[in-house]
Amino acid sequence: MRIEESNKRSGLRRPAEIEGGNAVAIERGHRYDLGELIDLAQRISPETHEAWEQARQAAFAVGLVDSSYAPQVSIEAIGGFQRTPLPIPNTLVPKGYFIANTKELIPMLALKWLLFDFGRRDGLDQTARANSFVANVAFTGAHQKLIFTVSRAYFALGGARGRLAAARQALANAEIVQDAAQSRRDTGVGTVVSLAQAQRQTAQARFNAIKAAGDERKAYTNLIASIGLDADTQIEVADSSERPLPAEPPERIEPLLQDAFANRPDVIAALGKVDAAEGVLKTRRSAYYPEVAVTAQAYQNFGSLSTDGSQYYNVNKPGGNILLTLKIPLYDGGARDSGTAIAQSEVAAARDKLEQVRDTTVQQVVSAYNDLKTSLEAYAAAVAVREAAQTSYDAAFDSYVHGVGTYTEVATEQSSLARADAETADAHANAFTAAAALALATGAIQANGSERR
Repeated sequence: MRIEESNKRSGLRRPAEIEGGNAVAIERGHRYDLGELIDLAQRISPETHEAWEQARQAAFAVGLVDSSYAPQVSIEAIGGFQRTPLPIPNTLVPKGYFIANTKELIPMLALKWLLFDFGRRDGLDQTARANSFVANVAFTGAHQKLIFTVSRAYFALGGARGRLAAARQALANAEIVQDAAQSRRDTGVGTVVSLAQAQRQTAQARFNAIKAAGDERKAYTNLIASIGLDADTQIEVADSSERPLPAEPPERIEPLLQDAFANRPDVIAALGKVDAAEGVLKTRRSAYYPEVAVTAQAYQNFGSLSTDGSQYYNVNKPGGNILLTLKIPLYDGGARDSGTAIAQSEVAAARDKLEQVRDTTVQQVVSAYNDLKTSLEAYAAAVAVREAAQTSYDAAFDSYVHGVGTYTEVATEQSSLARADAETADAHANAFTAAAALALATGAIQANGSERR
């Protein structure tokens, strides 16, 4: 599987660093939504860049194995000078030897071609293609994890902003109640104690607002870090409260589990690793069988020969050969047996890992499914509580202003309303985080943090 084709089908793009630098420009005055923030992260993240390079390397490995099926053709040359004493009968040369001086230059065209190896290259090819497939899936998985990380930080920021808005509203309400307490005290209706309690409530509300502002800044910093931007980067982020709530999960969880088994990168990668391990086993087993190859050479001999100082005799003639070789392994001290045993163990381990990944998938999908259902129910309940708290606060404050209610009543309802506002904001953010977690667990998370349908 080619990387570009795989990424096109999965909707993923090549990392920007490979296309020409990882610098990104932040548009001032533009409010970035979740999809745009994820796009920034994908262009910056070194994890996705690394996964891309690993996928490229695995694709090159497939090409390397493919090349072993083709003949190897090379141009070679042998040249040099050789002085060789050679024996000869005394009847021909009294001293019993002669000296041969040889000068040769032999350029040649050489061919080597492995014809049959009984599955060795097929096993290597199976392993390389499986590893390439796993690397492509890992590239997809790296993107999905990055999408979830940014989505979780984005919704956490939305929750922090909601709590900050609730804290500021609680401070505004506390100041209104304090003004009412001051007015009652000035007219002689209220007591010093009621006024002091109102001032204490306002001070507490101000403290809560300051703390909420700090939490909001921390959540913003976490989002910036998840994207991969510098910590001092200033970027306007769209409020997640503007997004509609995620859809209810289906009544039956079985379709989600089927989607997870079919789409999750770790499940698919585990299947690919089983295939790769089986390819290694195939290669190991082929070592018990012979190899058949053909070699051929076509050359030109530019040579000269001189004996005992005579003049050189020259040759300039072509030559060649073609040979069929057979290699049969007989004994290797148990190396093939050990290699095959290791490969069999690796296959068993890969299958066990696949089962483990499937079990983990079921646990994560069930957990995320339950979390989403609970989060949506909690948000509906929080909205109901907030509406009731607002009604109770309005009634208590109206009664207090008209002198028929106590400060204790209005303070209690004010605290309840502030708590309900904060819980509503948390429930809203939690619902989106749970939806993103379910999309990640089923392998269907997209660049906008939602689930692919």
